[in-house]
Amino acid sequence: MSVSIYYTATRKQKLTSSEQALITQLIENYSVDKEIEEYLNTGQGYNWTSFYVYDSKSPTEPDVIFEGSTQLPSNSAEAMFDGVTHWATLLSNIRNVVKGADWHVHVDDHDLTWDEKALEYDITK
Repeated sequence: MSVSIYYTATRKQKLTSSEQALITQLIENYSVDKEIEEYLNTGQGYNWTSFYVYDSKSPTEPDVIFEGSTQLPSNSAEAMFDGVTHWATLLSNIRNVVKGADWHVHVDDHDLTWDEKALEYDITK
């Protein structure tokens, strides 16, 4: 059984080129491609999947400017928790780049809570 984290941001204004460039850099910085390669080659580590962003030219709803879903590592409870932590941190950073958007981030049917003071998702709630 796979569990995924889903993310959607909506606002009237499309992403600017500078926002898109920062998002691309953040996704690159949080890439787990080396971990995926190691797992495939050795069986060691978590069974990660890459962070996935849907095609922005075909949004699922009007005003959607950023959306996607990523399957969480599932080869242990620790792996899943680390996956949620890792991707929630990336999404927190992306949310802080994309000002004025309404966000919905959830793991299957559990919404992640945004901590306005800390400017990050609080995965403990």
